[in-house]
Amino acid sequence: MGMWTTELQDEMKTVVAELSNASQACYGNHSYAAGYLESVVVDLLRHAPKRRQRALISDLCRVSQELRARAQNHV
Repeated sequence: MGMWTTELQDEMKTVVAELSNASQACYGNHSYAAGYLESVVVDLLRHAPKRRQRALISDLCRVSQELRARAQNHV
């Protein structure tokens, strides 16, 4: 278990990695895992306080923008 994580957080990290690896092995990409996790995140988000919801959404927007910028630089 990590220093700042709970046992369930560590288990979730392992399970998500297994889902990602299984998606890659089955379909040759991570699309299935990404779609599945999208629905899980949306469901879990409703249980978080509004401030945490906004922070998570902001983080996802920032990472999306960074990936778009990298993709444009590779064209």
